[in-house]
Amino acid sequence: MRRWLPVPGAAALIVVAALVWQSSYAGFSATTRPLPATVGTGTVKLSNSVSAVGAAVSLGEVLPGSTATYCIVVNSTGSAPAELRLYARAKSATKSLDQYFSLSWVAGTGGGAYGDCTGFVATTGAYTATLSGFPTTWAGGVLPWTITGNPAGENRSYQMTYTVARDAPVTTKGGSLTATFVWEAQTR
Repeated sequence: MRRWLPVPGAAALIVVAALVWQSSYAGFSATTRPLPATVGTGTVKLSNSVSAVGAAVSLGEVLPGSTATYCIVVNSTGSAPAELRLYARAKSATKSLDQYFSLSWVAGTGGGAYGDCTGFVATTGAYTATLSGFPTTWAGGVLPWTITGNPAGENRSYQMTYTVARDAPVTTKGGSLTATFVWEAQTR
């Protein structure tokens, strides 16, 4: 009988320790009131004075030495700050005409309604390249513009001057080219 006495005593000690631990643990717990949180995102929204018309820009037939200007206004009405850059995509040419077709782009204010450059004032230096060498991605894009994020609107005008090289070879005769110019804004 004496051999079994330590077993109930040890069991009682374990039960008492568990009760004391549980009651002291419960006495030191607390929580705060829930804190509701809401997250929203800004917007990036661009338009231009040509897309409102809904037509593509066609420069018509050109000859060696031909030159002309065309203006466009880009409008940002987004709420998020972003960086806008100009590049070209979907470039195609026949008879290597893109190597003799030079583009000079400059950013500024004024002008731009339906291609009209009346009142255009440059605020940047010109970026000049042949169509074949014009950047094709946002990363290589030109004439960067820091948009502050003003839903009331921010505008910037762009003037393109194209020139067909005077020394364009006879092999370019009957050639054609197309390109899509993209003004893309990305947030940082």
